[in-house]
Amino acid sequence: MKKSNLYETKSVRDEDRLAYLARVAAMYYEEQKTQQEIAESLGISRSGVSRLITEARARGVVEIIVHHPLKTDKSLEDRLVRTFGIKDARVLAGRYNDYEEVLGWVGKLAARYFEEMIHDGMTIGISWGGALYEMIRAIRPRDYRNVEVVQLIGATGAEATPTSGPILAQLLADRLHCRSYQLHAPLVVKEKRAREALMNERHIRETLERARRADVAIVGVGTTSKGYYSLVRAGYLTEEEADRVRASGAVGDVCAQHYDLEGNWLDIDLNRSVVGINHEDLRRIDNVIGVVGGEVKASAIYGALRGDYINVLITDEAAARRVLQLDGQRV
Repeated sequence: MKKSNLYETKSVRDEDRLAYLARVAAMYYEEQKTQQEIAESLGISRSGVSRLITEARARGVVEIIVHHPLKTDKSLEDRLVRTFGIKDARVLAGRYNDYEEVLGWVGKLAARYFEEMIHDGMTIGISWGGALYEMIRAIRPRDYRNVEVVQLIGATGAEATPTSGPILAQLLADRLHCRSYQLHAPLVVKEKRAREALMNERHIRETLERARRADVAIVGVGTTSKGYYSLVRAGYLTEEEADRVRASGAVGDVCAQHYDLEGNWLDIDLNRSVVGINHEDLRRIDNVIGVVGGEVKASAIYGALRGDYINVLITDEAAARRVLQLDGQRV
């Protein structure tokens, strides 16, 4: 019998087993490896990895830290709900040093919100973005075997970034110990016929049908601001193409569906060539949680709220104040 199988069946000395549990826990919690990656690395089954992680927690190998509530600004939350008629808002109080720090803390706030609403049997749709990656990292591992995680928007998964759609869907599914459905399709297709063919491909069609039935969608709110425009960074658009998108009046995207500052969906080539759910599909999902931080994203957040593309907003104080200021400037 292989040594790894002995560990799975507990047929080893206890001190050796504890050391092995610590190794698995470190790979999962500290190195942020998925359960599948750990299984492949150690030569054991994924279900075996899950059992080992559960045992590590039960035996105290993993120190579970009780997090104190993050400070939020209730007055700003109430103003956002009243002004835009959304279901809920969470606004992280305080100022932060840089954009990456904002993403990290907004992600933690979103994780706590998400953990309170998740229940077994639900379908969760997810798009992409840095704040969503930070949210997933902050979610405590759970065992929700009857939950589904579905990717909302296509991407080949070829980009070397943990914030792309297929990777985020898999990471969230690993955190929840459930199944994920991924599109593994180009985000943007240049020719209309090619997009129609992809959208009718069986795997993509069935994944999108699941996405449209999602109980909750967790989405990033993109922006056309240079330096923060994910479609350019991911290589789906050139700078010249992005300039044309901005020239059309676009202020941002939800699932790469662009709109203007008033929240109107724009009838532009990019919107018609995205492989994924569309803006109308998104509106039909009961709970669409926009997880986004940074004042640089304020105009995109504002457009998403005006267009009713998100109905729960989780953001930071600086972004929230700027969004309300933009609304106050509207004639």
